[in-house]
Amino acid sequence: MSTTTQPLSEDAKTILLLAGWFGEKSAGCDPLSLTAYNSLVSWLVKNQMRPADVLELDDVHDAANAAGVDKQRFEKLLGRGVQLGFAVEEWNRNGIWIVCRSDDDYPTRYRERLKKLAPPILYGVGDKSLMAGGGVAIVGSRNVDAAGEEFAREVAAWCATGNNPVISGGARGVDKTAMEGALRAGGTVVGVLADSLLKTSVSRNARDAIAENQLLLISHCHPKARFTVGTAMGRNKLIYAMADAGLVVSSEYKKGGTWAGAEEELKRKSPQPVFVRNGPGSPIGNTRLQELGAVPFPDRWQDLDPRCLHKIIDDAQSRSLAQKTPLFPVEVVSTDDPPSEATVNGKAKPSNVGDSIPTAMTAYDAVLELLLYSLAEPLTVNEVSERLQAKKNQVQDWLNQAVSESRVVKLTRPTRYQRHCGSQYL
Repeated sequence: MSTTTQPLSEDAKTILLLAGWFGEKSAGCDPLSLTAYNSLVSWLVKNQMRPADVLELDDVHDAANAAGVDKQRFEKLLGRGVQLGFAVEEWNRNGIWIVCRSDDDYPTRYRERLKKLAPPILYGVGDKSLMAGGGVAIVGSRNVDAAGEEFAREVAAWCATGNNPVISGGARGVDKTAMEGALRAGGTVVGVLADSLLKTSVSRNARDAIAENQLLLISHCHPKARFTVGTAMGRNKLIYAMADAGLVVSSEYKKGGTWAGAEEELKRKSPQPVFVRNGPGSPIGNTRLQELGAVPFPDRWQDLDPRCLHKIIDDAQSRSLAQKTPLFPVEVVSTDDPPSEATVNGKAKPSNVGDSIPTAMTAYDAVLELLLYSLAEPLTVNEVSERLQAKKNQVQDWLNQAVSESRVVKLTRPTRYQRHCGSQYL
């Protein structure tokens, strides 16, 4: 169990210089945004470079241009070495460690689920192994009623008895209630904070839980960051991505961070399962989230074995999918054309099981694992096309998408492609 701070890699130092905040704002020297950093990463990958290589450049013009900022600002960011040293010393003194997207111990869930939306820098206090995540993200409004508060506390304790982590945002109301409920039941908790990491981590309750390896606090914002609506909204996706499923205890309708976070997750291409508290007393926001694909949390959850959480999640997903999927395929037939083979005497011809592909899966999703397996060594487009027995144009589209997601690196002279290994993720 690692709770101690480790020396920063050269890549991490460079990422902090370019994208990290060390205190008050400095005119003309704002760190790179996520979009700008990702643009720089694309340039680095194209040129077979790593972040630390930027420090060795004689001229950073091309790197700055790739990030979409002027050269002077880029040089100012790289020149913040002294400020970085003081900041890291203070953070380490308070038990705060840093992991960057280039580090091997960066959360796998964020890399795989968020891809380029994964924050370049994470600050944390507590056992790093808890970044493996899993369990349930329990979220809800700050001003929750008594029934919702009791529900959040009891479900969190139920999760803890099954060794399922509880993930939450640490905000007043449902978040804190759920986290406290899990800790009191002896469970583990990951608090994904949008502000005040340092202040929160030194509170007595947090320190005791951290010392017992029960609590991990992480944030994509610097340890002294103040609350803003923007950082709170940006934190929502990090909560859901860290868990196996989300549970909305109480949500307003089309208002507040709880609704925004759940809606964002449900509208993702491959969303995490999202449960909602159901029944008498649950707010209208919970009901309306079901219209977006959320699933009612089991009514008799107390009778279920929390050790079988994954089966509960799978069963709920199956019920939700069954509600959305027509029992029989609907065949649309033009009245101007004669009946096709799909119809018999004007009625839809039954289809065989397995004839259809889930709409959430694209051809790229289906072939990605095989594509990456094939690219253990550098290959040309023609070679990949031959191995996959697919058309060259289609293979090129897949490769382009894989490169844009930093799953594959494009090599030059001659043009070839090779999959990234974990340590190459920037």
